[in-house]
Amino acid sequence: MSRDRFLALLTMFHLNNDTKAARGQSGYDSLFKIRPVTDTLITKFQDVYTPEEQPTIEEAICPFQGRIFFRLYIKGKPHKYGTKMFELCEAKSGYVYNLDVYTGAHPTNSEHNTALSVVNRSCDKIKGKGHCVYMDRWFSSPKIFDHLWGCKTKAVGTVMSNRKEMPEQAFSGILKKGEKISCQRDHLLAIKWKDIRDVFFLTTAHEDVLVEAPSSRRAHHKNKTSCSVGLQQV
Repeated sequence: MSRDRFLALLTMFHLNNDTKAARGQSGYDSLFKIRPVTDTLITKFQDVYTPEEQPTIEEAICPFQGRIFFRLYIKGKPHKYGTKMFELCEAKSGYVYNLDVYTGAHPTNSEHNTALSVVNRSCDKIKGKGHCVYMDRWFSSPKIFDHLWGCKTKAVGTVMSNRKEMPEQAFSGILKKGEKISCQRDHLLAIKWKDIRDVFFLTTAHEDVLVEAPSSRRAHHKNKTSCSVGLQQV
């Protein structure tokens, strides 16, 4: 096949019906041109494999330089331009079990891109199956951990100290390196631990104990919280 013939066919290549609702209209789907592909892939990802106990929710960038309105620039990423995706991955292998492409503000649902909504959609297929979800501080909050606990799913993660329902007054004390302060409410444990700087954790899967673990230099050991060791292992 000649180059010109290939390019001519490529301009006519479609994966979905172009007569869908236009942008700005009710029912518009930003991914409608590739929706059959993404839906099929996610279904296959979930049909052929079941992740182990410790999946993680992560934010990823798919490099892309094309012309789409939801392309983002994120300074700290290896690939700074692309489409942002929320992924539920198996920590051990990196297998992607579920993903959600960020397409900007939802036209009708202002809560669509909140951390709670993203976590709820990402974990929908693993709820109540004995998993413990790990996440970073962008996602985690007491509200999200309570929600997952109600769905019979544990969770662990770092957390911002100013999240709603965090025990700010109890965590106001100054700590020396290796010390911790903790507060527990029913199933939820919040910890402030001093490393080089203050680090805050939430967990519904660990006990309130310090364990001896290797430092980054490997020649020395230091006291760490059990949930921080768990986060390092995933």
